[in-house]
Amino acid sequence: MARASNLNEFLKTTQCVMPHFALLDADFDDVCNSHFNGNLRLHDSESITEGSFICTEARINEFLACFISKYQFFAHQNIFVTVIGLQDSSSSQLDVESMLFNNGFHVSAHQWQTRNYHNLDGNAGYQTTTFRKIPQTEHKLTSMSNLLIERDLHMDMLRECSGRSDAHVYRYVFAGSFIRPNDKVLDCACGLGYGSYILSSFKNCRQVTGVDICKESVGYANDVYGSAKLSYQAVNIDHFEQAALEQYDLITSFETIEHVVDYHAFFKLCLTHLKPDGRVVASVPYLWVDESGKDPNPYHFHEFDWQKFKALFLQYGFIIEARHHQTAPGGFKLTDSPRKWTEENVDGSESETEWLVIVATPNLSHELWSGRITEPYTNPEYTAPTLPVYVDFKNGYENPWLHRQIVQIGQRIKSDDVRGAYIEQLLKSSNESPLMLRTLQGYACKPDKAWFCEVEKLIDTTEVSVLSHHPFNLRWFTSLTFILAKQYYELGEFAKATHYFRLLTTVDTFDFCAILSVKSIESYWYLAKIYIWSDDNVAAMKCLTTAKSLIPTVSQAFHNSINNREDLVAPFLWPEMADIYDVISVINQLYIKMQVVSDKVSLLFDAEFLEQNKRFGLINLVDELVKPKQDDDQIQLQAIGKSYVNKLIAKVKLTNVRRGVYIWGTGIVAKMVFLKLKENAITVDGFIDNSSSSPVTFMELPVFSRTDIAFKSISLICITSVGSSEEIASSIMDSVDCVFIS
Repeated sequence: MARASNLNEFLKTTQCVMPHFALLDADFDDVCNSHFNGNLRLHDSESITEGSFICTEARINEFLACFISKYQFFAHQNIFVTVIGLQDSSSSQLDVESMLFNNGFHVSAHQWQTRNYHNLDGNAGYQTTTFRKIPQTEHKLTSMSNLLIERDLHMDMLRECSGRSDAHVYRYVFAGSFIRPNDKVLDCACGLGYGSYILSSFKNCRQVTGVDICKESVGYANDVYGSAKLSYQAVNIDHFEQAALEQYDLITSFETIEHVVDYHAFFKLCLTHLKPDGRVVASVPYLWVDESGKDPNPYHFHEFDWQKFKALFLQYGFIIEARHHQTAPGGFKLTDSPRKWTEENVDGSESETEWLVIVATPNLSHELWSGRITEPYTNPEYTAPTLPVYVDFKNGYENPWLHRQIVQIGQRIKSDDVRGAYIEQLLKSSNESPLMLRTLQGYACKPDKAWFCEVEKLIDTTEVSVLSHHPFNLRWFTSLTFILAKQYYELGEFAKATHYFRLLTTVDTFDFCAILSVKSIESYWYLAKIYIWSDDNVAAMKCLTTAKSLIPTVSQAFHNSINNREDLVAPFLWPEMADIYDVISVINQLYIKMQVVSDKVSLLFDAEFLEQNKRFGLINLVDELVKPKQDDDQIQLQAIGKSYVNKLIAKVKLTNVRRGVYIWGTGIVAKMVFLKLKENAITVDGFIDNSSSSPVTFMELPVFSRTDIAFKSISLICITSVGSSEEIASSIMDSVDCVFIS
């Protein structure tokens, strides 16, 4: 019988919406038709020209014999075969993949999008895998025997099961995660085209162009992988000016520049053909040198270490977003290393690895790129002739090319540190709105004294009445004021927080977008909590009532947007509106609570818990989409853990202690509590753990045993033990305050 988990994973990830076919009666019965909800049929036609087929691992030979007898080739056909793993299988992944490869198949691109690089191992037990039939054109390399002859020069890595092939393919899977909606992609030195095919399989991708100097490789790639959204052409990167290349949102270059006599040609290509808000994802072998200090590969002209690779990108005006190291079995140097992919510090020193991978974006304050920001702006996600004001970046920004680099969640530079440093450069050299840049700086970095001074001055000198003339300034003024007010709230400076939250309630946000009103509504929420803390429940109730009264106006404005079909251009309107209803739901629950409860501590605890456990929100949605897939048990455990941590944080915040906090425990809950406390500007001085095997440090802070800690110097202990918190708390001297969940 098929492994249920493997089959279910296949059913969740398969891209085929047409019926799945079985060729053998036995497969039809074994796979269990009920899993397919009637979408599995027995193939009874005389020929196979299209379709998605399944077979069980035990009957591969029978399946292939039947398949080959019925297979007929025609151009651009797509035939997929999913081989279902069995519970009692003794086959390895290598066994099954080799059999399919030898019969003219390769691993499908979508299959690779679901694989975990670290767990791949050809000798491991076979897992359900989907393969694609290679179109049997007359190109000689469609024959595996011919392909293997030229393996040292070029290889189709989707037709090989090895650590080396996994490494090459996974780099493209990684790059695919950076493809934004409707992006055009250029894959430089695409070889036999398997990587471009991987990139084209990502749902956001609009078009991929693969280029390579070898015409034979390009011919194979077009025959085997070419499609309506994927094409290949012969281009010599040293003379890229002669090719009719377009403007691209993403350029990939894996194992390229070490093969090019003048690698500066690649960077000049990027300066010409990468859009100002585009990205480059590139890799090189790390110090592949022999005793002579030279790369022994006859096709490599250059050797690279981290500093040399990094310096090239900086020389050509790039911001380096991320640095990754990759290893795999069968590499040139680290032949026995496991499959490993790690993110390293961009500013770090040299470190041994097999391959270096860089993610980079143009630095629009650099002289090599600053001239290009005057080019006509295009955002492939928003192409309608008429755009709502809130997505009309062309007319809303001084430099709209910054939007996807530093503003758009899910598309911008991922690292807060890198993004923050870039924003600092832009503040010194850009004409872009300081309201926008200071807002983004506040999100990316922990605000310092200078930030507070600059932001207060900026907000206090802004004429609110004229903001409606420039909707994007209205948007950024609202967001910046909210960040400032919330920061003061978190620091316990309630007078300043009240001033800026009150200011926000006077701003008419509808000139930008109805959903921006969430900042005004949340301002009333924070004001209510401040009044509760000050024992002014009457004022708190008034804030909650006023917030609720805004909803009909907000809802009407939202419905006007929907009636104008704006949600067809900006689909995020719905989840953001859901966020507003979620906020008002929390406000309403606290309002109901205040009808029957007046105790300050109880009300604030409930408020904090409600806030930490909202259900919706655009940012939460994006975070979930970019997370790797997890099974249901993991998701449930995380939900339980999150709830537990949120309750602990709520209790700590109610004590109003900001320093001298210690955490009891050094496990995953302790780590999550530490990070949450740090977010809330609460200083943790150390950890307490009685385990004899406990580390000397945890999260870069000292770990003390119970006998080593001076309890009198502690302001508060946060106990993270799930099962014995109350017992631990009762054993600690009465002079030390503890928080825990009983």
